[in-house]
This record gives sequence, C-alpha cells and structure tokens, in this order.
Amino acid sequence: DLLRTIEQAAAENLAEARRVVHDLAPGELDQALLPQALGRLLERFRTETDVEAVLHVVGAPHPTAAAHDAALLRVAQSALANVRRHAAATRVDVTLGYEGGVSLDVVDDGRGFDPDALPVPSADGGFGLRAMAARLNGLGGTFHVESQVGEGTAVAARFEA
Repeated sequence: DLLRTIEQAAAENLAEARRVVHDLAPGELDQALLPQALGRLLERFRTETDVEAVLHVVGAPHPTAAAHDAALLRVAQSALANVRRHAAATRVDVTLGYEGGVSLDVVDDGRGFDPDALPVPSADGGFGLRAMAARLNGLGGTFHVESQVGEGTAVAARFEA
C-alpha cells in the first residue's frame, strides 16, 4: 500500500514536471528568430531519426510576439516528438507562414490515428496534443489536428495578426 502511494505520488509529480517544463520559454529562441530555430530543430530531428524533414517558409518573416514564437516552437517540438514515437513516418513537412498572422503546420506521412480516440493522459504521457491546444488557446491562437488511420497527421497552429 505504501509502495502504491509512492508510485502514485511519483507519477503525479512527473506529470506536473512535464507541464512546468512544457511552459518554459524555449532556449532556442534566445539566439535566433523562429525560422532559424525551426531549421535547427528539423536538422536535429533528421539526424536523430533519418526521417526526411523539410521546412517551408511562406511569406516574409517578420518579428511576432515572443509568446507566440515560443508557443509555435513548442508545438513543432511536440508534434515532432509524436512523429518520432508514434507515426512511423518517412517524411515531415513543416510550414511556417507569415500571411495574415503567423501559422505553423506540421504534416507527416505516417500511420495516422483517430483523433477522437486519444488515450487518457497518464504518467507515461498523453499530454502532447492537449497541451498544444491549451497553450495556443490560452494565448488567443487556434489549434487543429487532422488525422486518419493510414493517412498521416496534420497539426495546425495559428495566431491572427
């Protein structure tokens, strides 16, 4: 019984730590603008996974709110983590758009999933998509996921101008 209590406390603390870490501003943005930070992120992802990962920038990059840049970088990090863990993808396209605001799309050619059947968050994870949506919504942005089993996944995040 004591061991079960300790395990539950540890799981709750890990989940809370994940939420706190997820909310910290990414250090990648300290020395670079969002397009450069995304480029470095994709370079690391390609090296670590052998998945083809391509960055597309649409429109003229311009400074946007630091909180928006941080949120979009976190969405990219989380989406790529999901690709790594679940998708079995061979290609990921990340599009950063500067038309009428700033947007980020992460599209993979992996196995896809049923967005209506997400597992309940647990000590093992399951916070990714929910955390992305909460972060964007909390900052006045929008977040959307499209996926179908066997058809890959598209994650879209946007802040209006």
